[in-house]
Amino acid sequence: MAKDLSRKKRLRQYGTLLLTLFLVILTGNTAFAGQAEIDEQHRQARTLKEFERIAGEIQKILEKEPSNAEWQWRLARTHYAIAKRNEDEDMASNHYNLCIVRSSRTLEIQPDSASGYFFRALCRGKQGEMKGIWSSLGIIDPFKQDMKKALALDPAIQNGGPNRALGKFYLELPFFLGGSTDQAIDHLKEAVRLSPDYAENHLGLAQAYYTKNNFTSARKSLSTLLSLTDNVANDEKLLKLRTKGQELIEKMATHSQDL
Repeated sequence: MAKDLSRKKRLRQYGTLLLTLFLVILTGNTAFAGQAEIDEQHRQARTLKEFERIAGEIQKILEKEPSNAEWQWRLARTHYAIAKRNEDEDMASNHYNLCIVRSSRTLEIQPDSASGYFFRALCRGKQGEMKGIWSSLGIIDPFKQDMKKALALDPAIQNGGPNRALGKFYLELPFFLGGSTDQAIDHLKEAVRLSPDYAENHLGLAQAYYTKNNFTSARKSLSTLLSLTDNVANDEKLLKLRTKGQELIEKMATHSQDL
């Protein structure tokens, strides 16, 4: 099963690359080609230095095309990636702020940019977490408003990102501030439907089911997660997701023994 899933994923990636090349040849759109290349670099990047290099490339492009919303949100995405990997809290906070600035600039240029709303919400939330005020209404409302706008505009972006983010949001938020396991499950199920090969969607759904004490459904989601993350020794992100999934399986086993 794992081999079949891996083969299907490779075929889809190959098909996407062919489609990109066809569109570039057909339209002569070198800007589109450049964005596709940066997207592929971003997908393959793993280290802080790699993301910093990508940010530098995009900044050079924006010096010539400051009103290009597609490059603005891609730079916001890269600042988000840099912040997540930065061990220096001040540097991480600075990059989250730069992400907010760039995504806000995206929305000034293109008010219907789903990616602009998505990354602004993510970076606002992460910056709030760092300051210890994630549970405050001042962070909750802007996050929810932006992410719901992203969801309405394009639910499929970033592998079902808006539904995944809202699912985690409702799962982590205290119930007296609007948290809801049922809403978390609904959003994460939709994320899985939109992007069934994206491992993080399955982990999030398993965590939500676990919180609901629905261990049968949680195990099904974790089984898919383990299949998607088989033979990924060189992918640190997928290894972390796999480890979290295995830890959750152990927690459920311990819980069953205690009953």
